[in-house]
Amino acid sequence: MAGIREVAKRAGVSIATVSYVLNGKRNVSPEVREAVLKAVQEVHYVPNVVAKSLRERRTKTLGCIVPDISNPFFASLIKAFESAARHKGFRVVVGNTEENERVEEDLMYNLLARKVEGIALVPTRNSLSYLQLLRERVPIVIVDRLTADDTFDAVGAQNEEGAYRATTFLLEQGHRRILFLVSDLTLVNIQERLNGYRRAHLERKLPLKPASIVECGRVTRSQTQEYVTQALETLRPTAVIAATNRLTLVALEAARRLGLSIPRDLSLVGFDDFEWSSLLDPPLTVVAQPVEAMGQEAFRVLLERITYGEASPQPFNVRLPCTLVVRGSTLPRASSEGRREEVSQK
Repeated sequence: MAGIREVAKRAGVSIATVSYVLNGKRNVSPEVREAVLKAVQEVHYVPNVVAKSLRERRTKTLGCIVPDISNPFFASLIKAFESAARHKGFRVVVGNTEENERVEEDLMYNLLARKVEGIALVPTRNSLSYLQLLRERVPIVIVDRLTADDTFDAVGAQNEEGAYRATTFLLEQGHRRILFLVSDLTLVNIQERLNGYRRAHLERKLPLKPASIVECGRVTRSQTQEYVTQALETLRPTAVIAATNRLTLVALEAARRLGLSIPRDLSLVGFDDFEWSSLLDPPLTVVAQPVEAMGQEAFRVLLERITYGEASPQPFNVRLPCTLVVRGSTLPRASSEGRREEVSQK
């Protein structure tokens, strides 16, 4: 395999100049840069990244661990994080915990063994006690699912405000029987969304029935479908807020099975905004989380810690606003109540 000496010889420059071009540490003339890169291609030179990291005692590698890589929200988060890291010369190793606490711990230790310089983690649980020792060895930023432990650097969305705005919107449209679907109430971000739903009702002194809050838990899709279908049949809501993107799809399927038309019979607001949200018929009203900004901010916080260490003794706590995107899946109650009554009488 060709080495850096062969590149320098073919380009007619010094070894140091080749290093400057490849590492971008010093400015060189466009002519010299072009000659070096051409020589690299001609001799098929591949830099020894391991040797370089040993010399510099840096790996320029980060870790990013998420609970479910098949979830489009987490896939978008990884994409934004990796893109921001790549532009600063970092590589990213991705881990998928599949909502398993033991897998999460194994992945964390595996990343430490790889000498990553920082880790962005979307945790599977609220307790971060096992991370107390690990954070002394590597910077860690908690993303999306923030916890009650405010000593960690954290980047998340303004979940309560997002759910509050969605609930307020439906209440102002005349809806009073609003079903709120949640996944796992042990997660702080889901608790915050529920708090927003409750606050909107309390501010208007409206009664809030416990049955209108349906916790589906971490169960199979078919079990979740049963919970949601039963709630729609029993409670007969005029509107639904689904607190996750997966529950949005479940709500759509349950409504279809029951012969309910959205939004004529049932208004629906989902969480997260993806390409398919506007392509549905009708297009979906959603609370859009700033997923791209969350990934970028997570990298920025890690880079700050990697560069300056504990120069800032206070933990970073970044909360980014959500946006209510109103489309065609919601109607005022006066426009839908009559049709719903017709369906129920058939």
